[in-house]
Amino acid sequence: MSEDRDLKFVPLAYFASAPEAQMARELLANNGIDVLLQGANFGALEPLPMTGGFSEITLLVPEAEKARAQELYDAFFANEDTALAEGEEVVAEAGDE
Repeated sequence: MSEDRDLKFVPLAYFASAPEAQMARELLANNGIDVLLQGANFGALEPLPMTGGFSEITLLVPEAEKARAQELYDAFFANEDTALAEGEEVVAEAGDE
């Protein structure tokens, strides 16, 4: 346990809602990365949005594991714009014809 107290945690991502933050936390935890959520417990209330649309929920990871955590986070939460920028084709859905 004393080893855990010596870890320096650094921010990896910020979230607008607790469910989104929990999804990211579970992804990293399931891959063996220690994760802390700061500002996620406000009872039944969601945190108030801050400037830029993000709330006070911060996902923190150990500094030594940040690169690996960033790779996992980016791979899972990559948005459509990023995939398109890398040359992937858009597949038309039914009804778009």
